[in-house]
Amino acid sequence: MKDSVINEYKKVKVEGILNLKEFSAEYEMTPEELLSFHNKHCSFQELLTLSLPKYVEYVYIPADKFETRDQKLLKSTTLDLPVVSSEKTYGVVIKFLPKNLQIHYRIKIKRTPFHLELTKEKTYVNNQEIDKVIEQLFEKAEQVLYPLQMSVKKDGGLQNIINHEEIAKRWKTDCLPKMKDYYQSETTDQILKQLDLAYANLNLKKEMFERNIFYKLFFLPVYKGYPNFFMKDFLQIYFSSLSRNAGYTIEYSLHKEYTKGNKIALKITGTEDEDGFNKNSSKGKIDLLYKFERETKEIFSINGYLSTFEKGEEYIIEFQAYEQKHSQSI
Repeated sequence: MKDSVINEYKKVKVEGILNLKEFSAEYEMTPEELLSFHNKHCSFQELLTLSLPKYVEYVYIPADKFETRDQKLLKSTTLDLPVVSSEKTYGVVIKFLPKNLQIHYRIKIKRTPFHLELTKEKTYVNNQEIDKVIEQLFEKAEQVLYPLQMSVKKDGGLQNIINHEEIAKRWKTDCLPKMKDYYQSETTDQILKQLDLAYANLNLKKEMFERNIFYKLFFLPVYKGYPNFFMKDFLQIYFSSLSRNAGYTIEYSLHKEYTKGNKIALKITGTEDEDGFNKNSSKGKIDLLYKFERETKEIFSINGYLSTFEKGEEYIIEFQAYEQKHSQSI
């Protein structure tokens, strides 16, 4: 066979029984077009018909159709932790139902390999600045955390708070004395005592970040291998409105193709496990879509929801985090 003829096609290995309709659609061809091309270039033993499903080891595809699809396919089933230096700003919107409460803010993330520095901006509740006394107290106390320097594991999970001593000093010498003077009640005194214990050594209080839905999802250990683009796992999510965790059996599905926006997509779905809170009743769900930059593997966006039930009522957290345009590489 001449080289010019060989260069017209690519032999694509088929896994299992050939589904002609699905297979041809992947290469933007009709079943008839694919069949005609395949039968023109294959051997007699490999001939196919439209009506009879058949095991065949290879299908012959036009070279240009193969190249077009090949450019859309992930070449690895492993997501590697980003090892770049960059500065990005994410918009975060979180809605809590049935309370119909929405918070939003922006958070800046400066990345170097295995280290991140985060700076969170002002929080808005239902599109308004915070005005309630207790909420203001927590907002001011939270700002002591920033800039927050974190080290991460190879899977992207939170490892340590690097600048915990600096944060403790900021809290003790500056923030706490001012807040004691400004907020004077039994309730605020108790809150300040709890915060004082937490800020004394944040590395011993990392469950604070586990309970924060942004930190839980942004530092979810998603940087790992996904055999056959799939993996099962278990995930716990803290519902602050119920002051308890909900546990889920989840499935990770890594999309084989890049998205239309040239991103890597990872779908996370799951159903709540049965426990003492939901026995013989409805179970919550998880449905999240992560998108990553094709080259760097940095998180581009996280969208979806998580739910649980309490006394027959569904509690939902709708979550969005998305990279804003003025982010830049260093």
